[in-house]
Amino acid sequence: MKNIYLSLVLCAISATAVAQTAEDAAFVKGLYQQALGEQQGYKWLANLCSEAGPRLAGSEGDAKGVKWAVETLDTLGFDRVFTQPVDVRHWARGVETAECLQGKTKRPLRVTALGGSVGTPGGDKGPGLTAKVIEIVGREDLAAKGHLLAGNVVFYNEPMDPWLINTGSSYGKAGWQRWGGASEAAKFGAVGVLVRSLTHRNDDFPHTGAMAYEEGVTKIPAAGISTNDANWLSAELKKNPNLQVHYTLGCHEVGRAMSANVIAEWKGSEFPDQVMVVGGHLDSWDLGTGAQDDGAGVVHSMQALWLLKQAGYQPRHTMRIVLFANEEFGLEGARDYADSGLESGRTHLAGVESDGGSGAPRGFSLPAFFHEAHPEIIEALNTLLSPYGCREWTQGGSGADVGQITDEGAILMGYRGDSQRYFDYHHTAQDNIESVHPRELELGSASMAALMYYLDKTL
Repeated sequence: MKNIYLSLVLCAISATAVAQTAEDAAFVKGLYQQALGEQQGYKWLANLCSEAGPRLAGSEGDAKGVKWAVETLDTLGFDRVFTQPVDVRHWARGVETAECLQGKTKRPLRVTALGGSVGTPGGDKGPGLTAKVIEIVGREDLAAKGHLLAGNVVFYNEPMDPWLINTGSSYGKAGWQRWGGASEAAKFGAVGVLVRSLTHRNDDFPHTGAMAYEEGVTKIPAAGISTNDANWLSAELKKNPNLQVHYTLGCHEVGRAMSANVIAEWKGSEFPDQVMVVGGHLDSWDLGTGAQDDGAGVVHSMQALWLLKQAGYQPRHTMRIVLFANEEFGLEGARDYADSGLESGRTHLAGVESDGGSGAPRGFSLPAFFHEAHPEIIEALNTLLSPYGCREWTQGGSGADVGQITDEGAILMGYRGDSQRYFDYHHTAQDNIESVHPRELELGSASMAALMYYLDKTL
């Protein structure tokens, strides 16, 4: 009789678990249906790109982006919307021209200044820079040819590794040329650098992105060159190693400026002092309108909580949308938020960041300690979200902005969308609304909403 009773209890528990799973599945399905049906996130993104445009930190577009975010979030019914002032670096782009000199023939090259570069002599109205070109392919090649670089322009031409399936890994592997290549070349006496754009695609669009100068090393002008022109220049140098380039960059430091983190808060019913964050960065590079980097992450974050609100959900923990200032040029917004973004007595329970474009969902990265402590939650999330493309639950970091949060035990996560085309647009003039597929974007918003819902219920 006792065994029969135990069996009945276990069956009841099992039935309850199935009922809860079915309830969760139905709720999550509704989030995706609403996102795909209304496509509100795509409408917001198109509006952000048209109203604010490029949003380089400290620029007029940056201020317009902050204004747009505050005004849009104010209409969504959250408990409060506010800004956190952030002091940011303001660098500006100027004239950008380049050509290869082949005797009396001049062949134009498509270039763009790397973010933070100094200009060529005289800036916009100066004579520019003319010098012989030395091609460098990899760190070992730089060391081997160091004695040839004095007085010349270094042409870094290490492609992104095509064999790596993870495009982010390929980007990181080749990124040393852009980030620190100017100072490495200057140590050998080089007078300037051209850097192959970080993309797998051969096209005519040069890529920008942040670079930095090593303290105590001469600052030399640095520009990205399109992959088509990089391939052409490499082939021509094999025919004539004495080719010269002439280029003019008018980029310069403007000074410091004020921007802001934009924050919307939805108070939790049970644990109001435990905060769960969804975030992306509001600033962008200035060649396009920042639809992929990181307008997509901005609307993913906004729409994730808006979808839950529209579904009638009441969070147990306080949820926040944080749209960070100046990720591209120093993470000042994220650092300020991590230092003083919460009132005394509150703490971050979790945070998820979207900063990888609008690609269709593939999954989320979560910290190793959470995988070890809660494999059952990972399994449940996979069951809930795998029908919508989220099948990769990797151990890893969240992203540059959310990753600044240091609260002990905070579960910091990153949204992972399909990235195979992301670096086609990343940091280029092609980073516009036309590069975004509405359904892929909406699936990302719903995936973030579903993640927040389940963790809020479970933790």
